[in-house]
Amino acid sequence: MSIDWFTFTAQVINFLVLVGLLRYFLYGPIVRAMQAREQKVTQRLSDAEAAKAEANQQRAALEKQTQSLQEQREEMLAKAKADADSERQRMIAEARKEADTRREHWTSTFERDQKDLADQTRRDIQRMGFQAARETIEQLADEDLQRRVCQTFVKQLQKLDETQRTAIATQLVDSGNPVLVRSADDLDDSDRSPIRDAIHEVFQCDAEVRFESDPALIAGLEMDAGGYSLPWNAERALKKMEANVA
Repeated sequence: MSIDWFTFTAQVINFLVLVGLLRYFLYGPIVRAMQAREQKVTQRLSDAEAAKAEANQQRAALEKQTQSLQEQREEMLAKAKADADSERQRMIAEARKEADTRREHWTSTFERDQKDLADQTRRDIQRMGFQAARETIEQLADEDLQRRVCQTFVKQLQKLDETQRTAIATQLVDSGNPVLVRSADDLDDSDRSPIRDAIHEVFQCDAEVRFESDPALIAGLEMDAGGYSLPWNAERALKKMEANVA
C-alpha cells in the first residue's frame, strides 16, 4: 500500500487549519461563555446563600419576636389573672364587710326594738298595776279609812323634829299665810278639829287652818304651811313608787 504524501500532508494541514480556526473562532467564545455562565451560577449561588442567610435572620427575628409576643401575652394573661383575683378578693372582702355591717345594724336594731318593747311592756304593766291600785284604794276609801288617815296624819305632825317645827313655825309667822290642808274627800268637824289642834300645838301658833278637798289625792292628806309641804296620801306614794320603778 502506497501513501499519497501530498494528500496526507494536505489533510494534516487542513486538520491543523481547522484546529486553529476552531480554537480561534469557537473555543474562546465557548470558554468565555462557560466562564460567564460559571460566574452567573456562582453569583446566583452567592445570592441564594445571602438570601438564605437573610431569610434565616428574618426567621430568627420572627421567632424571637414571636417568642417575645408569647412571653408578653403570658405576662399580660398572668397580670390579668392576678388583677382579677385581687379584684375578686376585694369584692368578697367588701361584701363580707357590708354583710357584717348590716348584720350588726340588724342585730343592734333588733336588740333595741326588743329592749324598747320590753320597757314599754314593763311600763304598761306598771301603769296598769298602779291604776288598779288607785282604783282599789278609791273603792276602799270609805269614812273609816278617812278617819284613820286623819289620825295617822296627826301622828306624823307630832313626829316632826324640832328643826322642822321651828322652820315651819317661823315661816308661818313671817308670811302670815294660813295653813292649807287638802284631802280627797271633805272632812267633817270631827276630823278637822284634831288636825287643827295638832297644827297649833306642834307649831306653837294660832295660824288659820283651811281645809280643801282634792279627789286626785285618792286617800290621805296634804298640808302646805309657810312654804313647807307635808304630804301623806296614796297618790303621792303611788307616784313615788312609779318613779322608783321607772
